[in-house]
Amino acid sequence: MHEVLVIGGGPSGLTAAMFCRMREMSVLVVDAMRLGGQLVSVYGDKPVHDWPGYHHVIANDLAKTLIEHARQLKVETVESQKVLDVTKRAEEDFEALARDVVTQEEHRYPCKSVIIAIGGGAFEPRKLKVPGEEALGEEVLTYRMPDRDKVAGKSVVVVGGGDSGLESAQAAHAAGAQVTMVEVMPQFKGMESNVSAVSRLGIHCHFNSRIKTLLMENGSLRGVEILTKGQGATQLPCEYLVVNIGAAVNLEAVKRWGIEIEGNLIKTDNEMKTSVSGIFACGDIVTYPGKYKLLVTAASEGAVAANSAYLYVRKPQRLTMTDLYT
Repeated sequence: MHEVLVIGGGPSGLTAAMFCRMREMSVLVVDAMRLGGQLVSVYGDKPVHDWPGYHHVIANDLAKTLIEHARQLKVETVESQKVLDVTKRAEEDFEALARDVVTQEEHRYPCKSVIIAIGGGAFEPRKLKVPGEEALGEEVLTYRMPDRDKVAGKSVVVVGGGDSGLESAQAAHAAGAQVTMVEVMPQFKGMESNVSAVSRLGIHCHFNSRIKTLLMENGSLRGVEILTKGQGATQLPCEYLVVNIGAAVNLEAVKRWGIEIEGNLIKTDNEMKTSVSGIFACGDIVTYPGKYKLLVTAASEGAVAANSAYLYVRKPQRLTMTDLYT
């Protein structure tokens, strides 16, 4: 039996596991996909700018660094297993039921505490909901950061004016694409640095606009028709479509575990405690007063969750930092 089971192997979950190991606790990280979280599944070759100590670091490289650090601390990990259920056992113990996403084989993991760090794993990208969207393959449509090889030299339309959309537009431009942005609001919603970067690159944006129709020719995407408030319809050339308009959250499993949800996120206090004693949460999936969703915040929350799990499991007479560095 592990003292701590961490659900999710992104930056927050890996940090939580590392700090558990610094406390010399036994810990297992279970991830439904690959370790690294959104750094590998969403951002990949995108530069990360909000990690202290690096002005510019590629997301995949940062993920490798975190994973290697965890392995040096002897963090046990399991990939490609989705946790379906967490139940309370006798006394204060828990048991997690996981299923292999490839073989469908089920595994049970008893533990003394749980840290939920599912981050983007609980999110499903929002779609345009226009005719023909479901039929488009990954070679012409993505809801994530575009692959350089797929957009190079093509006409690309990026839908969404938040940070994800702004960063996708910059990445596509850097790959040699002709980029146009479409945003439903009258202005961008991202950070000022991203807005300034898109402006410097001369990337044009249609504000107050939304995609109405996908324009197909011989089964291939050739353009989109947009509706602009007060102006009517306009056609834009488009060989590759990037949709970054947010994500819908699926927390049905978490609700079954008896955990309180607030606004489609897991509600915690500042110690990363959920409404269920012994279950903690951290990263993009949690909300609390003053929450600031950044990569560095997720890591910080992972450290706090680990410390709270330590207090819950070990129940020391007093809290010191001695065990952390011995």
